[in-house]
Amino acid sequence: MKLSMRDLMDRMGVGRNLSPYETQPWVHVDGTEGITASAEVRMNGDGDEIEAELQFLYDNPPAGKAPVEQIVWMKIKPQIRLQGLWATTDLWVKKENYANKVYGWEEKACNFFRACVRELKAERLPDIEMLISREFAAREVFGGGAGEGSNKSPQIKSNQLLYDMKNPHARGF
Repeated sequence: MKLSMRDLMDRMGVGRNLSPYETQPWVHVDGTEGITASAEVRMNGDGDEIEAELQFLYDNPPAGKAPVEQIVWMKIKPQIRLQGLWATTDLWVKKENYANKVYGWEEKACNFFRACVRELKAERLPDIEMLISREFAAREVFGGGAGEGSNKSPQIKSNQLLYDMKNPHARGF
């Protein structure tokens, strides 16, 4: 999925173009659970890379869990040959590489991040497992996946092969 900067920012929930060194942050603090959710989309200083990130920061982390948990991280770069278009190059969700894992992963990554941002804007902690199952559902598969390839031994009727070339309604095979 290759998009213009404006379309990409809209899909990520930013709503405006970013400039070099610019960041769009979102934060929600859930005092009852002791979790701070922090999301941001940022552009590097050269203007040739965009990163989007969502982290959970725990006031009192559960045993064996780090105080900071990176939920999603994605990198987006401009496509040199396609002037003005950007494409997602990396996607990690809960320490798992999702790049090329599901069909349409680039679009699903933007939808997932935007869904997380929507929850933060509504002052709710995103339910990550529910959003992963909803946004990364494998409704489609690479290459059609239905096994609809050509037949390796087609039935050719030799009398129809070159039989009636003058008839425009002849079907050939």
